[in-house]
Amino acid sequence: MIWSALFDLALLPLAQAQPPPPIPSPEVELLKNQLEFILQLNTVFLGFLAILGGLLTWFFKSNLDDAKEMATRMVRQELSDHIEPLIKAETNNLQRTLRTEQIISNTVVDYYVPATPTSDPLEYHLLKGRGFLNVRLWQPDRPPNGRFGSVLVIDFVNCDLLALPEIASPDDNVRKVGYTKRDRLVNETIQRLIELRIGRPILVVYVRPGMGRIGAIDQLTTHFPEDVKYYSSANTPVALMGSVVDSAYVAHGDRQFAG
Repeated sequence: MIWSALFDLALLPLAQAQPPPPIPSPEVELLKNQLEFILQLNTVFLGFLAILGGLLTWFFKSNLDDAKEMATRMVRQELSDHIEPLIKAETNNLQRTLRTEQIISNTVVDYYVPATPTSDPLEYHLLKGRGFLNVRLWQPDRPPNGRFGSVLVIDFVNCDLLALPEIASPDDNVRKVGYTKRDRLVNETIQRLIELRIGRPILVVYVRPGMGRIGAIDQLTTHFPEDVKYYSSANTPVALMGSVVDSAYVAHGDRQFAG
């Protein structure tokens, strides 16, 4: 009993020598509480951000799909309303151009000068460069070989056959005589061509600009109802090119209709 009491008295200084656990100061406790609050707040905020991010992702994805669908509809509508008609029109134009060029490449043109020129007419070379199957130049002393082509150009520009002095007279009666003589020369030239009996081409009568209307040209189908079915006239190189191309197209259509 005595030894037990003595042992307890011996341990008492040792127990008293151990310092008690520190008591946190109010500042430390406040800082600790603030840190815990911030951590909890961050956890809640991060969770909120995750939820918000999911909502935003769903929202934008939904609207992106809608935008894609709307853009697709708009593009299709634009194609249907504007682009497709333009493409169709351009395709039709291209097909017509290709068809015209194909007809030209299959057409033979005869180029006749009623009086022998000093050189080959420029218009003849222009037509040769246009892409016709063949353009054949001939004159009264150099008749064509074989039958006429689809188009026959009669060139009164590069010869002086119709350059009559009476037409330039200030006297009305003299001019009338000149007009009558000019009509007769045109009819006689065409009559000689018809009498060759080597085809029934479309006629393109090429005359000088400023000569006024030539009555004989206007009356070709009346004077030659059995031999002249189609005809045209031109008074400039550009108009001549267009008339020959158009005549080739008409000749092709006439053959298709007759066939």
